[in-house]
Amino acid sequence: MTNWDNLLIRCSCIGKIMTPGKGSVLTEKQAIELERLLLLPQRTEKQGETLRMLLAKRDAPPELSDTAKSYLRELYMFHKYGKETVGGSERSKYTMKGTSVEDNSIKLLSRLHNLLYLKNIDTYKNDYICGTPDIVVKNDDGIAKKIIDIKSSWDGASLLSNLGAPINQHYYYQVQGYMALTGATKAEVCYCLVSMPDEIINGEKKRIWYIMNPPTEENVDYKKAIQKLEDNMTFDEIPEKERIIGFKVDRDDKVIEEIYKKVEQCREWLVEFEKYHLSINE
Repeated sequence: MTNWDNLLIRCSCIGKIMTPGKGSVLTEKQAIELERLLLLPQRTEKQGETLRMLLAKRDAPPELSDTAKSYLRELYMFHKYGKETVGGSERSKYTMKGTSVEDNSIKLLSRLHNLLYLKNIDTYKNDYICGTPDIVVKNDDGIAKKIIDIKSSWDGASLLSNLGAPINQHYYYQVQGYMALTGATKAEVCYCLVSMPDEIINGEKKRIWYIMNPPTEENVDYKKAIQKLEDNMTFDEIPEKERIIGFKVDRDDKVIEEIYKKVEQCREWLVEFEKYHLSINE
């Protein structure tokens, strides 16, 4: 049996376990009965049992969501057998761009804020979570005061989709985790629009080549398609201040405690899941 008591959830995945699941909700009739029993100066033994049952149902943690369970099954396979999910978002073109242009996004943000931001390479962890924030801003004493998480947008439309929208809840939980780990009280999620890396542009050029199958690279229609592609995948002509959309987040210790409780619930789920898995062919 695996010891799941030490399982740490990566900050980038906290949003998966915090996705709301089905709760154990009191019916309207039960809620009225609970309030009545709580107000009684004295209770019979049967009333006491009913009160305990209703309180337990009211206070029971919500069941883990399907999203959380799917993620935990991936963790189960990795921690028990060392196997990772084949493919997935880690290998998507969107993640590839984010990884490739992260330094450029940090430089863009540095110029806009007129501050020198450096990529953080330190991984932090506590008893529940772990993670590597993109940028840790420290005061003169070297104490973390702010976390900045960089999100490099795929294109102009994906950047502008964040304008006027609420913060993505997955990213909200991610930076709450980073603040919990570092002690910072402020965070910001910054969407940055920088030009595509050459490897992605060249890959798209190859795709167009195979689709159009032109006789030569000098084919007029092919050259127009390539020019359009490059125009739509490079953004340096857009003013820098119009290529960043930020969301400021304050540290919420109540939310952090909820994250820790959810991690404990995940550990308990994995214990039961492993028991069930190992018993299926007994």
